[in-house]
Amino acid sequence: MAKKQSGKREGKQEGKGNRVLVYALLLTAAFSFRASVARLLPNDTPDDGKVYAQIATNVLERHVYSHATEPPYDPSLIRLPGYPLFIAGIYAIFGHGDNTAVRIVQALIDTASCALIALIAFHWEPDERRKRRTSIAALALAAVCPFTTIYVATILTETLTVFFAVAMCLTATLALRAAMQPNARWSPVRLWAATGLIAGVAVLFRPDSGLFALAIGITLVVSVLGRSSELTLKTRREEVLYRSARASYLGAVFSLAFCLVLVPWTVRNHRVFHLFQPLAPSHAEMPGEFVPRGYLAWLRTWIDEGRYVGPVLWSLDETPIKLTDIPDRAFDSAEEKLRVAALLEKYNHPPEEPGLFASEPNSAATPSPSTDESSNNETEPAKPTDEASPTDETDENDNSSGSDESDEGDETDQADENAPPDQTTGQPVEMTPEIDAGFARLAEERIARHPVRYYVWLPLKRARSLWFDTHSQYYPFEGELLPLSDLDYDIHQQYWLPLFAFLTFIYTVLGIAGGWCLWRTRDFIARQWLLLAALLIFLRLGFFATLENPEPRYVVEIFPFLSILGGIALTRVSSFGFRVERETPVRK
Repeated sequence: MAKKQSGKREGKQEGKGNRVLVYALLLTAAFSFRASVARLLPNDTPDDGKVYAQIATNVLERHVYSHATEPPYDPSLIRLPGYPLFIAGIYAIFGHGDNTAVRIVQALIDTASCALIALIAFHWEPDERRKRRTSIAALALAAVCPFTTIYVATILTETLTVFFAVAMCLTATLALRAAMQPNARWSPVRLWAATGLIAGVAVLFRPDSGLFALAIGITLVVSVLGRSSELTLKTRREEVLYRSARASYLGAVFSLAFCLVLVPWTVRNHRVFHLFQPLAPSHAEMPGEFVPRGYLAWLRTWIDEGRYVGPVLWSLDETPIKLTDIPDRAFDSAEEKLRVAALLEKYNHPPEEPGLFASEPNSAATPSPSTDESSNNETEPAKPTDEASPTDETDENDNSSGSDESDEGDETDQADENAPPDQTTGQPVEMTPEIDAGFARLAEERIARHPVRYYVWLPLKRARSLWFDTHSQYYPFEGELLPLSDLDYDIHQQYWLPLFAFLTFIYTVLGIAGGWCLWRTRDFIARQWLLLAALLIFLRLGFFATLENPEPRYVVEIFPFLSILGGIALTRVSSFGFRVERETPVRK
């Protein structure tokens, strides 16, 4: 009997040692993959990365939080401080401007994200016998995911955003579990406070991380209100009051901790700029800077995929915008197309003398001399950016490809009035309030004519474009899979892009299968995890689908959660195969 017990203990220890070895090997593989990408595929092209690095350099060398590249280095608020200060800390240790060190540290952080994904999968798995296998499967999916890995090689916020999103999801998971365990090791109040603090820090890196906090907050309320209380209460009214009070209390702890993190930045902005600005301006503009909101509203009435973002949005106030860059579906009539052409003509060829375009048909009224003067003194319109809205980090690769096509079009189409052959000579362009007002009127008219198209069909199309993409951005072979005739065989897009599209499909199918596995358990706790995962994914997808720049990189943060659900699905599939093998009689 003693020998049998001893053998069982040794077997358990051996099994535990094997599992630890599997975790260690997967984490080593994850870091090796990310470190290799960081060293072999470094990418310094995003303009937003240069802004972050410049702020970090100014903080270290000039002791001012500014994005300026030359004196007087005025203070700035266009970027939240999380990522610039993160870079500054690495520069202070490894040397100013050492982006290689930043990338290696990001590789370590992304590997840590993989470990957190495994922990979440362990807790979300409803079957105690499958918990370790599920966590290993989720870790494997996260370790080999190429969509999140590439961002360790860029000076952008995605890697840190993923880490904090997964971290707050883990602490929220532990808090929800602790509320159902009377003798839990950690009190729910402390765990919700920790979740709020992590969420606040995440927002300081990227403001749209607030969507993750919103998803967690909704899950908290639903969980507390839908779960039976620990007390034996006499009436239904007492039960409802108790649950409501509990949800309000825990929600207040979570919200207060979240807001406390933002207080120092808010106080700084009030003292320096005399503004209440807890995050960053909606389009990362400095106080008083002109933002072409009318033009952006017009873009939202027709843009439904990312291929148009570079030529008509990121190039704004930098290069000419051609009518040929805009698809026919952006115009409801020939008259509307002529109005857009007239406005673009004004933008592409700003008048050197006041009133040059005063007689332009279908345009805004000629501004007064004082308006002209103020427009000429106006700073360059800010691009939508990360810290203000999710539309920040400019993709120069997309812009450069669009410029190449524009140059070729200029050479072959001399008759196009909106794309003259001298567009590439560095001529000045300017989006003025007058032109912006013209686009605003066009946007209002298009929305009034087709409200269903604007509020329903376009967001759905953007959501499809965001999700079902190759997600190959910042790889050497990045591009659009369709049309197939446009694939670049010199960089082997015919192999890589179909592979990445297939991987997107695989992660999607596994995520759906994992969600179905949680739903069919009919267990409140398992469905609670499904609700949390669905909110984390679809709140983000839905928000970005309403914007004028549907760039798939803004939803790369959903893949960690697909890995968690995918781990649950893979465990079910492998268990089914193992069970069938055991039940099938062996023929002799």
